[in-house]
This record gives sequence, structure tokens and C-alpha cells, in this order.
Amino acid sequence: MPLPLFLLTKLRAFESVARHGSFKRAAEELHVTQSALSHHVRHLETELGMPLVLRSHRRIELTAEGRQLCADCAQGFQGLEAAIDRLRRAARPDTLTLSVAPYFSARWLTPRLGRLWARHPRLHLQLHHAYQPADFLRDPVDAGIGWGDGRWPGVEARLIVPGTLTPVCSPACLATLPRKPRPRDLRGRRLFHEFDAAHWSAWFATAGVDTGVDAGPLDTTRIDDSHALRRTALDGHGFALFFTALVREDLDAGLLVAPFAHTVDPGSAYYLVRPADRAPSAALQSFTQWLMDEVASAPFA
Repeated sequence: MPLPLFLLTKLRAFESVARHGSFKRAAEELHVTQSALSHHVRHLETELGMPLVLRSHRRIELTAEGRQLCADCAQGFQGLEAAIDRLRRAARPDTLTLSVAPYFSARWLTPRLGRLWARHPRLHLQLHHAYQPADFLRDPVDAGIGWGDGRWPGVEARLIVPGTLTPVCSPACLATLPRKPRPRDLRGRRLFHEFDAAHWSAWFATAGVDTGVDAGPLDTTRIDDSHALRRTALDGHGFALFFTALVREDLDAGLLVAPFAHTVDPGSAYYLVRPADRAPSAALQSFTQWLMDEVASAPFA
């Protein structure tokens, strides 16, 4: 028996509410009012003859039937989205939709796009900027360039740029150090990082500087955005532990200085990723070959 359209709408409303655990967030996702969502879910419960959502003042919970229906709906909607995505890609064989980390895009990828189009003038590239690695079950993208350890389930990952970090600062900030600075001179200075303060401790250890309890705490501040972290270093506020591979342009221009050759590996890097269970399109194959050629010839930015 065909699924009535009105029931499909109510299932979509229920799935969003169940996934978010919130009528408010589901309403924002679906661009409808909370009242409309509540009516959809209640009508679905009436249609099925059973409760799906237990409402309380501060939160909602799913009944056992609601949890099962949520899982089935999620699987069904993902299948529909995947089918539609396959049709769209087949209709536009020269189109490639790429999820890419914003800082990597700005500093490494987009300045090189002229060379991509010189080689593949018919390739239509669509960039989707995201701070999290691509979710191929939900995001309508063909591939992604993201930051992480490269071990994501169901994903084929190829290393693009190593993730090693090194301290950088402005020339004015460097002038506050001794004439021939040593790594230990950074102790007691204002230190900035993006991911984990432990990376500073690891960097000092790599440079042979004691960071034990007796040495005292490090003055570290987290700035969880690469653009803002770079700006902090440019403005002379202190020393930023930054991407070794993505600071070359600033170093060559004299905007930033890397006082020491020591680096630390945070265990993450930039990877090109694609779904392991999906054959790459011709557009993705062309892009991948161009990208790896760029990595081989000019890996730093």
C-alpha cells in the first residue's frame, strides 16, 4: 500500500524531533514552528495508535516504539537522500561538491584554483565550508578535505598536508626575546594554541625543555579558530603554535617569524576523504589527480 504523502511529512517531523531530542532544534532545522511540529507528532501517534514521545517540562524522551521508529526513519531518509544524490551527480558529471575546512580553503586551496581550471576548464567545483569532517550520510557532498586523524569509519582518506605545529610570532614579539633565543625562553611568555594545551608541553619536551611540575605551569590560551589564532600572532599578542605547512606565505612576507625549527605532531593532519563504498566520479578523479600533483610540487602555503 503506498505511503500517504501526509504520513511521510509527519514521519519527517518525528525523525527530526527524535534525533535532536528537542522540538525547538527540530523546528529550526525544518523551518517550521514548534507548534506545527507538535501537531505533526501527535497526529502520527494517533495514526499509529501508540505514544512515540514522552513530553516533560524540560525534555522529551522516546518510548521503545519511538526509538525503533526513529532508527527506521533515519535509515529510510538516508536511503532516499543517497538515491537523490546519485541522480544529481549522474545528471551533472562535471560537478564536484567538496566539503573543506575553512582555513585550509583560504590559505591553501582557493589560491590554487586557477591552476585547477586551467587543467580542467569544464570542472564545476562547489565548495562547502565546514569545521567538521564531511558526513557522507547527511551532507550532500562528493568528497571533503578535513582535519583529523584520518581514521573515519566508511571513509577512504589520503594525506594532503601534515599537521605538524611550530611556534610563530610577530617580528615585534620576537624582539622581546634574547638576541639568540632558545626554546626555554618561551616559558613564562603568553602562549596560544588551537587544539590542546598539551601540544605546547609536547613541543617543549621535543625542544629539550623541562615542563615538569617543578618548572611551573605554562601560560596558555586556547583560540579554537585558525583565522583568529593567526590574527593573534600577527597582532603581537604572543606565540602561537601553528600549522608548519600553512604559514610559509606569512614567513616569506616577514609578517610572522618562526624562531625555532622544533615542531610537534598533534596526531592530526589534513586529509582528502571520500565514501569508501562509492566509486569516485570522473570529476572527483580529475580533482584528486590535480590535488596530489599540487601536493607533490608545492605542499606548503
